[in-house]
Amino acid sequence: MSVLWYAGVGLLFYRSEISGFLSGRGRTAEPLAHGWEDQVDELEVDLVGAAAGESGVSVLEADEFSFVPRESVDRALDPLGDLADVQEEIKSICSVLEMEDGTKADFFALFALIREKYPKVFATGLRTELAEFIVEHLPFELSEDELAGLLD
Repeated sequence: MSVLWYAGVGLLFYRSEISGFLSGRGRTAEPLAHGWEDQVDELEVDLVGAAAGESGVSVLEADEFSFVPRESVDRALDPLGDLADVQEEIKSICSVLEMEDGTKADFFALFALIREKYPKVFATGLRTELAEFIVEHLPFELSEDELAGLLD
């Protein structure tokens, strides 16, 4: 029933479109002219210019890019990583001295071992950070002369 209804509406209101479609004529009407069509400027393809890349970014081919194995990384380039290791060892020494009632002499002896293990840290300008860290974590007081002698 609904098919008959749609067929009747289509024939009644869209008779010319249906006959044109069945005969193969299609649309013969020209599109409406616009007043602004003849006034449009032809824009250049590269009007603004090429996009600039981000600073510090370079494009590499796949064969130019590789990762460095962990074993070949020079540890001398990372004194801050060594500083964290030294600080961790100082923490462990201080906790042992606190539990065992250690003395300044014990601390000086253990600290000499740390100096031998990490000479690069003591050769850099990280002495103030180390001094602050030592004073903060030691269970006893050090004089400024003792602290200076410890780090020199």
